[in-house]
Amino acid sequence: MKAVVLAAGQGQRLGPLTEGRPKPMVPVGNKPILESVLEAAIAAGVDEVVLVVGHERERIQTHFGDGDEWSVDIRYVVQPHQLGAAHALSQVESAVEGHFFVLHGDQIVDAALLERLLDRWDETATPTIAAVRSDRPTEYGAVEVAGETVESVSRTPTDDPPFLVNGGAYVFDERVFDVIRDMHETTDGDFGMATALQRLADRGSLSAVLHRGSWQDLTYPWDLLATNAALVHGRADDTDPRGVDDTAAVSDGVALDGSVSVGPNATVFSGTSLGENVRIGANAVLSNCIVMPGARIGDGAVVHDCIVGEAASLGPNVTVEGGPATVVVGDAVHREVGLGGVVADRTTLRGNVTVTPGTVIGREVLADSGTVLRGRIASGETVRRG
Repeated sequence: MKAVVLAAGQGQRLGPLTEGRPKPMVPVGNKPILESVLEAAIAAGVDEVVLVVGHERERIQTHFGDGDEWSVDIRYVVQPHQLGAAHALSQVESAVEGHFFVLHGDQIVDAALLERLLDRWDETATPTIAAVRSDRPTEYGAVEVAGETVESVSRTPTDDPPFLVNGGAYVFDERVFDVIRDMHETTDGDFGMATALQRLADRGSLSAVLHRGSWQDLTYPWDLLATNAALVHGRADDTDPRGVDDTAAVSDGVALDGSVSVGPNATVFSGTSLGENVRIGANAVLSNCIVMPGARIGDGAVVHDCIVGEAASLGPNVTVEGGPATVVVGDAVHREVGLGGVVADRTTLRGNVTVTPGTVIGREVLADSGTVLRGRIASGETVRRG
């Protein structure tokens, strides 16, 4: 079985976390989202993978190589201009034949769901999508079904939530390329998957499998935190204790890389992932956090509901207060979301900095001691006290 995984996009709504990495390489549960997608596909019987790459593609290709580490054959197809998921899929027409999975590299999926999609294909030989219940529509489209047949797919649903939405996993054959070939860009320059699916539905050639298990749209930073917490929920700490001080307290439901150092009397609460070579100082407190490789959390820091980027440094007694918060992303205002803050790659917050709920701090920012940060701070800025 072959899988096409669409991993070319940037994920602008996760900026600044995606300024230096493709969205599928953002870590959740201490591994890139794309790695979790790949592992689910392999568990469902996939032995060949075509990765469609584009934005910062070297990070994907360096991490996955030819797939030997996962005992799967990986090849790469480049989407030179990121014009949408359907356009990305069109790039692989010559690389596949028969039926195949299509997965979004930025959307974690269950292997059991993929097996159900394949079972439906075996029964009907009809292109099939996963559909899930959600309180908000996704960029892949809201779905209306009659029985097992998809009647419509739209990026603008007409019903009230919860919506039945496209879950971002499919089994297709050559019919999908037939409907994509004559698609044209929308006014915003997008070749959307919703349009391609609607064309299949118009032909009576689209089936849906309803997924009732866990599912989380990974569009915004607070989605990453919620999914990370779900992935590590109930996980017992099996980290080599040499990196964790005897007086430190680490809850269950935490993911620690084996190279992590946790200092004296520090506390790491559930829902937290600490990546490779992360250092947590004495008396620090973390809860519901994603801390990426090489980051440093100083002595006495208190950090809640926060994403800390690669090689970022939070100095002594830094406080990230935690959510709920009101956050503006693009033209949309999101209220009561669970985000204390984002501190992007290689940013330095010196001692006693306070990060107010919902603050998004760009890459390579320097904040002087004692400053109070709020709102959105552009990459490369220096924030001085007073």
